[in-house]
Amino acid sequence: MIFYKNRKWHMCSEKIRYMQHGEEIEQFVGAEGHDWWIDFEQKHEHTEIIEFVDVVATNEQLARLDEVNQLNIGDGFGEMLGNYVRDGIFPDGFTHPLRNLQLQKEQELQDSYLLDLDFRQSITEMGV
Repeated sequence: MIFYKNRKWHMCSEKIRYMQHGEEIEQFVGAEGHDWWIDFEQKHEHTEIIEFVDVVATNEQLARLDEVNQLNIGDGFGEMLGNYVRDGIFPDGFTHPLRNLQLQKEQELQDSYLLDLDFRQSITEMGV
């Protein structure tokens, strides 16, 4: 879903569906780009492109991509970061490159809960 290029993570704008050695495969088109796949198909008889499909990211996914880019995490974590950008779910465990962001988000959620709880208590005490 995302790829690393020029020291920044980018959202893939399309997927490709193709046949290779009799197997149908679908994957995101990353840094290699659309034209690379066309060239690849022409050079390899065992590959046949079925279609390119546009990928439209949601506003939430774009916001998470921006968060990831602010962390300056280099190449090598594409699957982990892509899962977060796609679904908003952090990796398991305590040692991963998104840990500080995860702690920040958990703190914001807790703060929001406590403010809401305090507000409800104040209203109850006032008899409203």
